[in-house]
Amino acid sequence: MKKQIPSIKSKFLAFIKRETHYLKSAVLISCLFIVFSPSRISACLWDHDTIAAENARFPEVIDLITGNFPRHSREFHQWRVAVTKKQLEINPKSLPVYDDLAVSQHKLGDHAAACETMKLKEGIQPGIYETYSNMGTFLIYTGDLPRSLDFINKALSINPQAHFGREKYQKWLVEWVIAGKPHLNEQPASRGEHDFSPFGYSAFVLSKQPLTARKIMTAPLRQEAIKAVLGMMRFADFDNPILQEALGDLLCTGKSEVNATHLASLAYLHASQKAATPEEKARLLKKFEVARFTFVEGMKPEVIELELKEALTKGEKLVAAVREDELKWIEDGGDVSAKFTKKYLGQAVVP
Repeated sequence: MKKQIPSIKSKFLAFIKRETHYLKSAVLISCLFIVFSPSRISACLWDHDTIAAENARFPEVIDLITGNFPRHSREFHQWRVAVTKKQLEINPKSLPVYDDLAVSQHKLGDHAAACETMKLKEGIQPGIYETYSNMGTFLIYTGDLPRSLDFINKALSINPQAHFGREKYQKWLVEWVIAGKPHLNEQPASRGEHDFSPFGYSAFVLSKQPLTARKIMTAPLRQEAIKAVLGMMRFADFDNPILQEALGDLLCTGKSEVNATHLASLAYLHASQKAATPEEKARLLKKFEVARFTFVEGMKPEVIELELKEALTKGEKLVAAVREDELKWIEDGGDVSAKFTKKYLGQAVVP
């Protein structure tokens, strides 16, 4: 009798049975089995085309995760505080100037002063959307989340669609943190073929939809939520770990042809590097591992770490160039903000 030669598949299944107890991620295990389906091979492999496809679907995400976009220097905000205070001495009823002053105070880390500036503006003319929106943001940084929600709700009552509807996502972000982030599902749950159920902030956003729309995360809802979080990263702090994690949760959600788990892994890794406690760092690294192992040939941690480091360095170089320009413009005199806008943004809104 001829000795039966084990098939490649049987060898592989034997290997899986032998090694399963060493594997920590259920996502990796499911992905290893899916590879045997010829129709699913491309969904389970990692290569440079996969990353290129993710970047094409979300063209600005990598730059916002790593801070590779024009941002004002600390010296600019010091300059603007001085300029706006002089402007208010001349015309104390110039309401937009209060916003400029408060935002620069906030960017310099003086959140209490920023809140006081908004109180002065409110005393001159109450009920303005920008006043409440700014106060809601500033109070987040003072740690007073309940009062922050009060002002965000006031802002929403005046203009629910401001900033492309971003305000409500900021509200839900604050509520998510108050609820004990992460809320609902801590880790993504695979429903087969890399269809990942919403989890963390993504699940929280879905829970805020009408009852009839809570079964699935639709593409328009997910896109709107991603756009909102990216806006917060651009205009607040791109390296805020809460925003990075929320973005990662949204990017992971969905099937492989629409999600972006590699970009999510970068967001989780960056968030872990900014974590306030060892426990928070460990929790974020677990999410990083899940996102990293989505593909059979997932990138090694050190490869992603190097990619993140190089991208962050690129962002730092851009910001250094902006600072060099702004120092020169401050020395030369004139409107530094206008010069920044002309060179770096055209007519775009300045963060």
